[in-house]
Amino acid sequence: MADRYKASIDDMFFFECETLEDSFEKAIVRHEFPFRAGALLQDMGQTARGIKIRLYFMNENYEAHKKLIAHLDATDHTYELSHPKYGLIKGHIATMVVRHDDRLETAEIDLTFIEGKITTDSDAGYAVPVDAGTEEAFIAGQDELNAHVAADIQEQYPDDFNELLKDIDPAAANLFEQYAGLTRQAQAFVKKVDQYVGRLRAILNEITAPANSLVSTIIYARNLPGVLIGSIAAAVERFVLLYDSLRDAPDRFLDSYRSGAAQLEDAAEFRKYARISIAQREVVEIGSILKEDQNKDNAARQAARTKTFSVTGRPQKEIAPAPQLLTITEIENTLAIVRADLQAALNEARSMQTLKAMAAALTDHVIAIKKTKPAPMTVVLDNPLPLHLVCLRYGLAYHDAEQLLAINRLRHPSFAWGEVQIYV
Repeated sequence: MADRYKASIDDMFFFECETLEDSFEKAIVRHEFPFRAGALLQDMGQTARGIKIRLYFMNENYEAHKKLIAHLDATDHTYELSHPKYGLIKGHIATMVVRHDDRLETAEIDLTFIEGKITTDSDAGYAVPVDAGTEEAFIAGQDELNAHVAADIQEQYPDDFNELLKDIDPAAANLFEQYAGLTRQAQAFVKKVDQYVGRLRAILNEITAPANSLVSTIIYARNLPGVLIGSIAAAVERFVLLYDSLRDAPDRFLDSYRSGAAQLEDAAEFRKYARISIAQREVVEIGSILKEDQNKDNAARQAARTKTFSVTGRPQKEIAPAPQLLTITEIENTLAIVRADLQAALNEARSMQTLKAMAAALTDHVIAIKKTKPAPMTVVLDNPLPLHLVCLRYGLAYHDAEQLLAINRLRHPSFAWGEVQIYV
């Protein structure tokens, strides 16, 4: 019998498997001509690799194969196979043959996995703006988190599941009174939800979210998971509005936001959901901050290419203070903090694919920024110098002085001294 290995699909379904075969094919075009034997062959490269493995679901893991079959119904989902020899592989599942025996609680699945290496995002030549990508993932993530809460309730209270997921009045002051016929354990759970939601509604209730806020655009389910997730999202949004004045300094904004929103995690029963919601909204705000910084950077580059005065001495552009831009170091530090929080949230719910999408959106944006921005370098000025003279000393064009003013914390552009960031 072949050796068996531990493997998984989408970090949700874990099983033992054995490798059957891998197929490597070439796309060969045959150009055949009349009245001539043979053909002119043209090698068009290797086709997608096919991987065949045999999955085993036995004993207490037997029922998981049914959930896996249902999970594979999606048509627009790219699956992640943790292969025992090749590592993480992304692609689609072409065929699946199931053999099972209910009496022995054993199921064997022969699965053909087609590896995909080419993505369609780069083919279109258009990158989704980072703020739009994070907001879209946030909205989808709220629906995914709502389904995750419902699955937890079904697992913990199977006998009361239908009653707990019935439609209720989300605006009612008391949620417990809207349920009947619950078991004692379910009653205790609803009371905890009632108390927690009541406390969420009281947090920073003097802060009113605008009518076009992100949370107000989401229609939450009119059941217990929807009320719980919607209340957490609304409380988290109030902390965002509370520290909105700190957005020019992402590190200070994150410190204040995370320390303030941490009080939502003090309830052990709902700590997981609060942590996920806090991380989700954190990504949205950082995505918006990075987009704003990119717009300011583009405007500063355009202004730097325009001469301040014409040859006749007339002003050709408005003379205004240079916008404060984020340095590459600040952007990288911000990304590291957000990814750490996303990883902590992902550890709580491995099945939430939107958390991975959020991390990918921010990371791709930062990589793109680093490709377009010149590399910074720190120099030490012993004596105060004007920024134009600093540009001359280090071989930069004079109009780069405005860019240097934007990335440095200088009180006056004519007296730059100490450590100064310049472009290489």
